Amino acid sequence: MPDHERYGRALIQSMEEVLAEAPEATHHILLETADYWLSLGLVIGTERPQQGRRLLGVIEAEEAERVELAADAESFIQEALG
Repeated sequence: MPDHERYGRALIQSMEEVLAEAPEATHHILLETADYWLSLGLVIGTERPQQGRRLLGVIEAEEAERVELAADAESFIQEALG
């Protein structure tokens, strides 16, 4: 499977709960928005890692939430990259 297809499937799977609660007509907008913010986060994380860590602390101030987010990130990486 090509990388972009694997990434697309991982994105859809990670958004499963959100998509289940949203009208089907909005799914493409939600996925495009998620793709944009994921891409933005990746650029921040790779180009400005110190600021990325600070932003993550602002977004997820509680350690338990960051641990859960890290586990979700690991699952996403495995799904997207194999």
